[in-house]
Amino acid sequence: MLTVRGAYFARKLLTHEHAETFARAPWCGRCKGFEIEIRRRKNGTWFWRCYATACKTTPSGRTNAWTQEIRLAAGH
Repeated sequence: MLTVRGAYFARKLLTHEHAETFARAPWCGRCKGFEIEIRRRKNGTWFWRCYATACKTTPSGRTNAWTQEIRLAAGH
């Protein structure tokens, strides 16, 4: 654990961890709902996923959740 005083370090850490991007979840592109979660694929890419039951379940009962890739700024 590390304790550091000062706003500069906090800003740099939040920028490095993409806090602003991850704090702004979009509305679902399918159901227009706000039940969105963030996930990470095995290859390291991040994406938004709707977990609303009405949105992700097909008539046959299979899952086909809406997803949207998250584009992170280069070099961050």
